Amino acid sequence: MVLPNSQQRRNGVQSAEGELSRSGRRRILFCLLVGLGGVVISLLLAQMLRDQERRLTAVQFQHDAERRIEAIQHAVFDRLSVVDIIEAFYAGSELVERKEFRTFTGPLLQRFQGVRVLGWAPLIAEAERTAHEQAVREDGFSNYGITEQDDRGRYVPAVKRAEYCPVLFVEPFEKYKSTLGFDLRSDPACRAATERAMATGRQAAAVCSPAGKDTTHDKLLYVVAPIRNADASADRPQTAGFVFGVFDISAIVEAALHSFTPVGIDVNIRDLSDAGSGPPICTRPSPLRAPGKATNPAPDPAKPSAAGMRVTGIIEAVDRMGEIECVPLESYLARHRTWGPTLVLPTGLLITALLVGLLFLLTGRTARVRRLVTQRTQELRASEQRFRRLVDSAGDAFFLHDLSGRILDLNKRACNTLGYSRDELLDMNISEIDAHFIDGNQLQFWNLPDNKYPVSFGGIHLRKDGSTFPVEIRLVPFNVGNERLMLGLARDITDRKLAEEKLRKEQRLLREMLDLQEQDRKLVSYEIHDGLAQQLTGVLFKFQSIENLQDRDPDAAREMFDEAVRLLREAMAETRRLIGGLRPPVLDESGIVAAVEDLLSGYRQHDGPKIEFVHNLEPRRFAPPLESAVFRVVQESLTNACRHSRSEKVRVELGLSGDRVLIDVRDWGVGFDTEKVQSGHFGLRGLRERARLLGGSAEIESSPEYGTHVHVELPLSPPVENGTASGSRH
Repeated sequence: MVLPNSQQRRNGVQSAEGELSRSGRRRILFCLLVGLGGVVISLLLAQMLRDQERRLTAVQFQHDAERRIEAIQHAVFDRLSVVDIIEAFYAGSELVERKEFRTFTGPLLQRFQGVRVLGWAPLIAEAERTAHEQAVREDGFSNYGITEQDDRGRYVPAVKRAEYCPVLFVEPFEKYKSTLGFDLRSDPACRAATERAMATGRQAAAVCSPAGKDTTHDKLLYVVAPIRNADASADRPQTAGFVFGVFDISAIVEAALHSFTPVGIDVNIRDLSDAGSGPPICTRPSPLRAPGKATNPAPDPAKPSAAGMRVTGIIEAVDRMGEIECVPLESYLARHRTWGPTLVLPTGLLITALLVGLLFLLTGRTARVRRLVTQRTQELRASEQRFRRLVDSAGDAFFLHDLSGRILDLNKRACNTLGYSRDELLDMNISEIDAHFIDGNQLQFWNLPDNKYPVSFGGIHLRKDGSTFPVEIRLVPFNVGNERLMLGLARDITDRKLAEEKLRKEQRLLREMLDLQEQDRKLVSYEIHDGLAQQLTGVLFKFQSIENLQDRDPDAAREMFDEAVRLLREAMAETRRLIGGLRPPVLDESGIVAAVEDLLSGYRQHDGPKIEFVHNLEPRRFAPPLESAVFRVVQESLTNACRHSRSEKVRVELGLSGDRVLIDVRDWGVGFDTEKVQSGHFGLRGLRERARLLGGSAEIESSPEYGTHVHVELPLSPPVENGTASGSRH
């Protein structure tokens, strides 16, 4: 490409300025359209955020309200179950005395908040009224009489009726003893409830004002349960009376909502049984209305929520139906409002203004950018020439290729290392010079995210003569337009690989030597623990037994002493054998079966469990290390069983299965929890380590009260790999 002269450069500048003048009006119109679009989008986004905020507030209120409704439903159900309990108490008793009633209902009143009164009211006919009153007076209540309340709430003698339901038992007595004799049927609502209960034989409920007052809120819930007459006849009615409970609805609601954090929700309860949705029978304002917590005025239950939000739930009280209504305070709604929707509009307008200004400035720079294109092109070509000289003089091979592997460019070092000419390599593919390309090992590095580059990996390159050599490849991507190219730097690492292989061989030899040394140390450690330590333990056991026998049985103590001395001599002999690398003599002379028999004979001489020995090894002899391992496993397992298991029987079994020796030692004693055995328990760990070092396995199964089973399998010939026992590889 020929560089433009000065006249051509000046003509290009004038052409760019003319185009800028012609496109000025289009730039202004475009910026205005962008600004208008930004305003519209800001308005729509602000409205969408407001709607979303309202929906989220409604969902949160629905959740909070449903939790409170559910808590009230559970609380009411728990309280009403008190009447079921008393009804069951009466059904299971022939006669309930006043003291029994007090004893039975006392804990119920203490446990359930909101249960105001529990009582018993017999069904008394008019003909039985005088006799009933006289009997109660003789029982210690001299002022007793069947009464009712007048308009001012005073107790006056009940008017004549066909039947009465006077309160005979009431708890708490001291607080409500003035209600003794009060006729439940004197109240219209209670009378209707008792009639429904008698007609259906089930519980019935009534909502009444406290103390007979006609108030709008804080109603009481009366629940009566009929008690059938056991000796009902034509002369005696089917119903003997009613157990009843008086429940403070406000207290029950307060107890149900006490644990909730105040968030600004009023709760109203309406009675739906008689006249549909009437005024609330209970109103529980949010605690946030309390003085000092909020400025919300007292709620008007009849007035709907300002936001139109309310959540209702059904509550069943025996045969009555109620509605629980939750209404949010304005403070609840305000707490869920944010400044987001309000700030979106000015923020959107500000961003729109900035965007319009930025677009105006950017479009104005187009002409100046065009003037710089020619200058930058010339500088780029000069830089490319310098880069080519640098690449050709580099010590590593450079390859530029596309994602199909086609080679697009390379340096002289690549030609020298591969033995091809430049033209030959430009007609080739990466797959023809890379031995790993067929396996797809390199393709995974061509499509990584840009932040994962540069990436390095190893490979094998093929020369023109067919020989190969290892390389280390460093890969970097290039994006040219819409095409992705890869630049690979390949370094010959033949000398490094040879040095690494030599180092690995030396390290492997060193590890094998260390493993052999450590294995010898472990075997010596296990020999000392399983041999000499066990014998010294037996000596200690016998000397401790001598202290107990020397007074009451001197001869036995003397024999025990002689046995201890014998064991000490054996320990000395064992020490000499360990120092000289020897094993127990009986093991060398007669084999494993005789050695185990000799071991068992020593245990059978003491007061311990009965030991049973079963085997099928005679007259077979095994390799000395295997016989020693079998003997030590049996010795350690038997010592643990006799010392700790408290079992009456221990079974030792030796056998062959194919090319493996099987060892089973089982007791039926106290057992132990294998998960809780301390990690420093050398005996159990020694069993496992001994088996592992010889290429075998050890399993210890035990649980409290079910005994212990030790199962060990050892190969007849321990496997060897690279000159090292398999156990050393772990």
